[in-house]
Amino acid sequence: MESLKEIGRVESGFKEMADPFVMRKKESGIVLAKEYTEGLYRLSESRYIQVVYGFHLSKGYSLKGPVYSGEIKGVFASRSPHRPSPLGVTTVELLNIEGNRLVVKGLDAVDGSPVYDIKPHASVFDEAGTGDVDRQWAYTEPRSEMIKLVRGGDLKACLLLAGTLHGHFCPGLSSGIYASVEGMKRMSVHFSDGMEQMLAIIEINSCFADGIQAVTGCTFGNNSLIYRDIGKTAVTFAFRGSKKGIRITVKPDFYDVLSERYPEYSGLFQKVVRDRSGTEEDMTAFKIKGREASFGLLELPFDACFDCAEIEPEIPAYAPIVDSLTCSQCGERFMGSKAVERDSRILCRVCGGLEIPCLTGKGIDQD
Repeated sequence: MESLKEIGRVESGFKEMADPFVMRKKESGIVLAKEYTEGLYRLSESRYIQVVYGFHLSKGYSLKGPVYSGEIKGVFASRSPHRPSPLGVTTVELLNIEGNRLVVKGLDAVDGSPVYDIKPHASVFDEAGTGDVDRQWAYTEPRSEMIKLVRGGDLKACLLLAGTLHGHFCPGLSSGIYASVEGMKRMSVHFSDGMEQMLAIIEINSCFADGIQAVTGCTFGNNSLIYRDIGKTAVTFAFRGSKKGIRITVKPDFYDVLSERYPEYSGLFQKVVRDRSGTEEDMTAFKIKGREASFGLLELPFDACFDCAEIEPEIPAYAPIVDSLTCSQCGERFMGSKAVERDSRILCRVCGGLEIPCLTGKGIDQD
């Protein structure tokens, strides 16, 4: 069998392998050997092209290993650069052609990578069943879209996606997103799969908490979001089995900076949220100005908004798995750990007459 022909080399700002989602945000060059220049005829008619290249720095491979979500998969079920045949295929945007040099964006190849082939991206061939492919990917990696955005450091796209959970854009949501993306980067973490390995410990129940949940995947429902009723806009990221944790808090003057930069938003917040006295026009303006402040906040340096410290966190035990019981009085099912015994009858806490702790906007309160 004839060996692969190297037709060119990659010019990239990356001298070694980095996060592919970061690499794809940068422009790269592909310089073809001059004898292949004629093969570029009319390639400029294609906005997107596919590049087949070699992982020339790859050394060895494993048949199984962790993928970017932290799961273990076989090499042929992953996009790992460590492969028996170290080849990569990436669809990139073609920005320009100058003689035998192509300028592209979206290529996750390091400087000097050999290029073996270039093809135009053709939707009739390459996008058949794309919807099914996307659904299948989401079926196995339900948080794949957010993971991609976090790894690429795309704060504004993370905010857009988090808005589907929160319902509107506001600086509280935005600050939770900023803290989460930065915290996970500093922890060099894999992402939460909802199995309680990664934990987010929050100290306030506010819009900030929704930003944490949306980005990290740590939620109340999967027992990976721990709530400490302190009232500080702060979050700690931790992993079971590790003594290292990262605690991030908003700076004391954060809201002063926000008011100075976005005075219209601050005034509307006072009227619409604090005083509950705004008109429909005020509510509309509040959402518009809130959106401006939310996305603008993400353009500020992280250190201008947050303090960050490495700590040794207190990690709670795994959530207990208990059987459900049936209340002898109301007949409804409930967690066995919440049972109340009265006169040899098993009751839920409501029928047992207990005060019920309730998490409201005030924090944990008694019903």
